[in-house]
Amino acid sequence: MFATKVTREQRIPFEVNADPFFSEENMDRLRRNMAQMEKTGGTAHEANLDD
Repeated sequence: MFATKVTREQRIPFEVNADPFFSEENMDRLRRNMAQMEKTGGTAHEANLDD
């Protein structure tokens, strides 16, 4: 069934999505929090999670 559908539609019959953890928005937030922690000497528990 899978091969038939791929052949007929010339594409895979489902969407492929990346893990949302690696989205550009999340990576920017992680970079900002890391920079804040390096600058202030804070700990992971003090990261700003409200942004």
